[in-house]
Amino acid sequence: MNGIDTATASEEVRDMRANRWNVEHVRAMIRIRSTVIGLAVATVALTGCKGIFDAENPGAITEDKLNNAAIIDPMLSGAITEFNDAFDLSVNLTGLLSDELVASGSWPSWHDADERGILALDAPVGAGNITEPMWNDWQQARFMAEETYRRIQELLDNPGSDPRAAAAQLYAGMSYYAFGDFFCRAAYEGGPAVQPAESYGLAEERLTSAIQIAQAAGVDSTAEMAYLARARTRLMLGDGAGALSDARMVPDGFRWWADFENTSGLTTDTWGELNQRGESTVGPPFQGLDDPRVPVVWDNGNTGPDRKTELWIQEKYPERFSDMPVGKWEEARLIEAEVLIGQGSVPEAMGLVNKTRAAVDLEPLPTDLTQAEATDVLRRERSRETFLETRRYADMRRYGLFPQGWGASCIPISRSELDSNPNLQGG
Repeated sequence: MNGIDTATASEEVRDMRANRWNVEHVRAMIRIRSTVIGLAVATVALTGCKGIFDAENPGAITEDKLNNAAIIDPMLSGAITEFNDAFDLSVNLTGLLSDELVASGSWPSWHDADERGILALDAPVGAGNITEPMWNDWQQARFMAEETYRRIQELLDNPGSDPRAAAAQLYAGMSYYAFGDFFCRAAYEGGPAVQPAESYGLAEERLTSAIQIAQAAGVDSTAEMAYLARARTRLMLGDGAGALSDARMVPDGFRWWADFENTSGLTTDTWGELNQRGESTVGPPFQGLDDPRVPVVWDNGNTGPDRKTELWIQEKYPERFSDMPVGKWEEARLIEAEVLIGQGSVPEAMGLVNKTRAAVDLEPLPTDLTQAEATDVLRRERSRETFLETRRYADMRRYGLFPQGWGASCIPISRSELDSNPNLQGG
């Protein structure tokens, strides 16, 4: 199908890596970051600089090269790469802003955010600024996915049944719900500020499109990730019935990965900040648990660069290039369970919770709990099942776990956007 292998595993049991057409074929595409950046810049500023420097770059990516169907695969590769980078950054930074991680390093801005709930817009970039890289990385991921889909619609004969169109809409949708999950407000293409509900609405539209295209293209795995992403989105919008329906479309065994490689520019920052530099470390709620979903070890009393915080080392991502789960079947079962508990169907919900526990050989929990008891169990199980997968930050806000008035419960629009967007100037 258009050069992309869309083979999936059996309907009964899906191997972890069976759903990774996007990863295995991305490796065969253009993955060098200079190409990714060049594509984005060329798309935004197609007029170039001729007349300013009075010279031409014979290797530049120009409009005529972008108006060619051959550009679709590398553009999709770029969109996926940008998403993976933003996801990696968010594993680390939303972990710090939630209770998964604590600051243990030399950057005052991380300690301010973690300990005092203060997010400094003007902290030095590259020395602990949180808002700027989060904003820029997610905007780049979102833009690349949107631009790839636009080019697909312009250049392909049957975009409504092309798996690449489904993938582009999936990554656009997941980028939009990241803005809803992480940011207090958002703004797109220099437009006015929008509230998280509007970002979730934009995500839902694109994920619905991804499902429709993936089904037409026969790409089950893409549709399943879109169903999971839409279930998350609908849960955040308070649409329990929609979230339940979508979560049930995700089969047991499903996995979708952010792929990294042992190659310069394609490794993760999370491992470096946690396991190498010690700028942050695992927080107390996740230390010393006898739970295989939260693999954490004490570093023999060593402290971080701040000379006071004991290091607890995460082992979920044991190498700098370890892949990260973007979506898992276990989360889908827990979304079902959360909605069912809210409906009063506690035994059925606890059966789903126990299914996820059985997958890692944990003992089953009682099913005859009260609704309040089941809610507490569900929240604990979510925190462990999605440990260092970016989900905890939005959950803490949704469950009201931040202190009253805690400024770091969501991330503000970045200083660069506030200064450059005329619709945001003055606040």
